[in-house]
Amino acid sequence: MTVRNDGPGRPALVLVDAFSTGAMLAREAARDHTILHVRSRATASDTFVASLPHELFAEDLSYPGREAEVLTRLAERRPVAVVPASEFGVEAADELARGLGLRGNDPALSAARRDKFLMMEALAAAGVRTSRQYRSGDLGELLAWWRGQGLSRVVVKPLDSAGSDDVYTCETEDEVAAAFEAVMGKTNLMLRVNEAVLIQEYLAGDEYIVNTVSRDGTHWFTDAWISRKEVREGRRKIYEAEDLIAPGDPVLDTILPYVSDALDALGITDGPGHSELILTEDGPVLLETGARISGLANPAALDRCTGANQVGLTLDCHAGGGVRLAARPVRYELLESGRCVNLIARRSVPLPAEAVRAELERFPAFESVRFRIADGAPTRPTVDLNSSPGAVFLVHRDIAEIDRAHKALRELEHELL
Repeated sequence: MTVRNDGPGRPALVLVDAFSTGAMLAREAARDHTILHVRSRATASDTFVASLPHELFAEDLSYPGREAEVLTRLAERRPVAVVPASEFGVEAADELARGLGLRGNDPALSAARRDKFLMMEALAAAGVRTSRQYRSGDLGELLAWWRGQGLSRVVVKPLDSAGSDDVYTCETEDEVAAAFEAVMGKTNLMLRVNEAVLIQEYLAGDEYIVNTVSRDGTHWFTDAWISRKEVREGRRKIYEAEDLIAPGDPVLDTILPYVSDALDALGITDGPGHSELILTEDGPVLLETGARISGLANPAALDRCTGANQVGLTLDCHAGGGVRLAARPVRYELLESGRCVNLIARRSVPLPAEAVRAELERFPAFESVRFRIADGAPTRPTVDLNSSPGAVFLVHRDIAEIDRAHKALRELEHELL
C-alpha cells in the first residue's frame, strides 16, 4: 500500500468508514493529521466505496474478523483520536476508542445508538418522551400490536437503516403487510439483513433536525433546521427542503433541552450528534439520533451561516482539546440565512449535472450543489433521500433571495429531471 500524508510530526487520527459526507471530515482532518482509515464492513456498495477519499489515507484497514490485529496496528501508530465518519462506523469507533484509551462514547450503549427500537427503550428508561413502538419478524404480531394500541396511522421501517430507507406510513392492515414484505429479509442501507421490522406510532407535527458536538457530556448545538417534506405515491414522504432556524426562535427553547436529554440517555458524551424529531401537540418526540456528523454537512455554508461548522468542531472535540468548542456559545449564532433544497427527480434521465449547476449559478443565494450520483448517470423517480439526485445549498442575508432561487430550482427540475 502507498502511504500518503504520513510525514514526521503529523499526529495520527483514526476515521471509521469515511463514506459520503465522511469524506469532508477526512479532508478537513488531513490538513494536520495522518489519516488511518478503518472499514467496519467487509463489503460496501460501489457508490459508497467511490465516495472514499483514498488518496488521503496513510492506511486503509478492514476491521471485521481482524479486530485484535487492527487494534494492535493502530496502537503502534499512537493516534490522538478515533472518530466515526459516517453512520456505518458508530459501533466500531466506540470499540476502537475504548480499546485505545481515547475519547469516545461508552460501547455499552453502542447498540442503542444504532438500533431504533433499542434507542427508544433507552430514552424511555431515562424518562424521555418517546413514541409507542413494537418490533417483530412476524407480521401477525405487528398487526396484533397495532390493533391493541388503537392507532389510526403507523410507521413501518427497518430497525437500523438510515436515509429514510424503506420507511412507510400506513393506515390499513394491507399497507402494513405490504411494508412488512418490502422490509423483512432485505439488505438495508447499512448492509445488514432486516431480521425484524419496527412499527411505531405515527407522530403528527413539524419535523426538526438538530446537529450537535459534545465533549465531556456538555452539548453544543451547531445548527438546527425545520424540515419540509412532500408526500409521494404510496404515502412515502420525501425531504423537500430544510431551513436553518434563527437561534432566537422560541421553538428552540422547547426542542433543544429535549435533544440534550436524548443525547444523555443515549450516552453521547463526546463527538457529533445528528437528531431528528417531531414537535407534537404534547411536545417533542425523537425519531432518531445518529452519533455522527449530519449527512448534509456543509462546512463552507455553515461557516457563512453560523461562523463555525459541525465537521470542524468535531475535530476540535476529539483532536483539538476542545479549544474552539469552549470559545463557542452553546447555541449557535446566525450570520446569514440558510436553506438546503433536495433535488426531486420525476423520471429516469441522464443526470444533467453541469446544466443544473450552470442555471443555479445565476442566483445570488446559490452556495453549492452536492450531487449524489455522477454526471450523466441515470436518475430514478425520487421516493426517499437516497433517490434524490442531490442537494442544493442556498445562503443569503435576504430570505427573499433564497425563496427566489428555490422557486426557480423547482421549475428547472420539471424541465431537466
